[in-house]
Amino acid sequence: MNERIRDGTDLNILRLVRLPDLITILNVLFGFTAILYLLNGDPSSAAILVLAAALADGVDGAVARRVELGVMGEHLDSFADVISFGVVPALIYYMMVGTDHHTVACVFSAAYLVCGVLRLSRFGILDDDEFRGLPITAAGTFAALLLYLINYIYYPQYVITGVIAGLSVLMVSNIPYPKIRSVKILVPLAVVFVLTILAHYGGFCDWFAWILTGLVGCYLLSPLVWHGPDHPG
Repeated sequence: MNERIRDGTDLNILRLVRLPDLITILNVLFGFTAILYLLNGDPSSAAILVLAAALADGVDGAVARRVELGVMGEHLDSFADVISFGVVPALIYYMMVGTDHHTVACVFSAAYLVCGVLRLSRFGILDDDEFRGLPITAAGTFAALLLYLINYIYYPQYVITGVIAGLSVLMVSNIPYPKIRSVKILVPLAVVFVLTILAHYGGFCDWFAWILTGLVGCYLLSPLVWHGPDHPG
């Protein structure tokens, strides 16, 4: 099919869509729905949908590696990630901080989004055994969790802004982050994601959100203890 696409004889978009692409489209829809929640003044539900998008992002990658890989997958995935892990967390942050500090919120939400787009663009041209810079999925998930947990504990706004600034810098940094593909890690992590989402909609224990924040936070700090292929030791 790739040859037919290159010579322009098979450009029927529906024929190009594969199973991983359908899951990626679900990621897009989660991000879009999160924006609708924000427009209706519900940042907590928007943050939870970022987690759902992250779950879909992980599943589409696993399906692509083990079942089938579509020709649109990488490009479609980047567009989805911009929405769910770039635009949505930036808007949630702006909604949380912008009322009292409009200019600051504009600057840092825009900086976060731009850094996320740059991170995705660089990822598209690299083929490394490790990530260069913090993946936007991890950044968006951590930001969404932090902003979600504001409902349960008070964070000074300068702390929230500092975290958003730190995530922005990490995304465009050259710090190596591991690509986690171990089923023994990914399956329990997916379970925690699902339990966090169910806990929100079911109105029961929100400890899962705290656990997930800790797990994602460990990934953010992983370069301190993890040594990639070019960093022996």
